[in-house]
Amino acid sequence: MMPRVLWLLCAAGLLSAENFTYWIQPCTAETSRESTCDAHDPELAEWALTAWQKAARSNLTFATAAEARARIRVYWASSRMRLYGEAHPIVVDGKRGAAIYVNPDVTQLGDEVDAAASRDRLLRDAIVYLTCLHESGHALGLPHTGRFEDIMYSFGYGGDIVEYFERYRRKIAARAEIREHSGISDRDGERLLELYRKRP
Repeated sequence: MMPRVLWLLCAAGLLSAENFTYWIQPCTAETSRESTCDAHDPELAEWALTAWQKAARSNLTFATAAEARARIRVYWASSRMRLYGEAHPIVVDGKRGAAIYVNPDVTQLGDEVDAAASRDRLLRDAIVYLTCLHESGHALGLPHTGRFEDIMYSFGYGGDIVEYFERYRRKIAARAEIREHSGISDRDGERLLELYRKRP
């Protein structure tokens, strides 16, 4: 007979959930000088991971860890780097993960995006959040898609970059509302569940 505690864990869907440890680089004064990050940007990265956890239902959990023990590590990239977001595969204790680099300097996305974000701080925060969401999706094993609706969409397929971010911005009236609008499409969620749905 199954012990009651074990039965409760199974019933709650917690027994075989995949757990990812994570670490997010604090935005110190020195880091801010290098990357233009904001002191509250780590919170946006936290919200991105929370969004993926919700999308995975009970199949995925996250827990904080020291940098060296974390399967997902979020770094604020130097504004000198010619990239906006990138994820590099890593292995921790035999399990895959990724070192994520997010450049909060929106000038990397071109003059039009930079001009719009300079007029609208909330747009800038939305861009940083969506970049954290996209790159952490890669850390979880999701590849690029060609669907403009998806957070895993690649700009390599073309499309209106400004509109990609503006459509999300139109959903929120305050920074805190980012937590209410995940930015994850139905198809993104389906593909996540294909990877992490628990097997009997």
